[in-house]
Amino acid sequence: MMKRKLFFWLEKLKITPAERKTVAGLLVVLSALAIGNLVLAPPKPFDGDRYEALEKQFRERTARLAAEREKRMKRYFPPAGSKVGLAAAADTADRDTTSEVAADSTGQTVKKPREELVNVNQAGSERLQILPGIGPAYAKRIIQYRRKNGNFVSADELKKIKGIGEKRLEKLKPFIKLKASP
Repeated sequence: MMKRKLFFWLEKLKITPAERKTVAGLLVVLSALAIGNLVLAPPKPFDGDRYEALEKQFRERTARLAAEREKRMKRYFPPAGSKVGLAAAADTADRDTTSEVAADSTGQTVKKPREELVNVNQAGSERLQILPGIGPAYAKRIIQYRRKNGNFVSADELKKIKGIGEKRLEKLKPFIKLKASP
């Protein structure tokens, strides 16, 4: 019955016996070539020599980006034991040497030095950038305001600087002092 249906379709398509033999021969040749290709030349999914230059370039760029990211992170989150540079230390007024007493994990009391306050009336750009939320642009604005209007009389006067609002000022207050320049 299958032979009859096949014969019917072949007659309907009007394929001659010579054409059938040609198509069958082409299919045999095509299958032989496909099998020969698989047997004689197995595929290589990864050729190391070809991609070595790309991998080297990738490693270099990744290392450079990691170094840049680390540099940015050090600016905003300096290491615990880092010291302020000499130029920035010269900008500071009197040091606040007050200490607090705190208990460590063993329960013993240990004197812990307080963070040094920044005098916004005397500090330079680098010193001002140590303050939380103050970058180069805000430091420049603070110095320009100070040159134009004189020393800050109160901490609330910082709100007159573009970009410093109530929230930012509240974050700054514990770290600043307003001692006038001599």
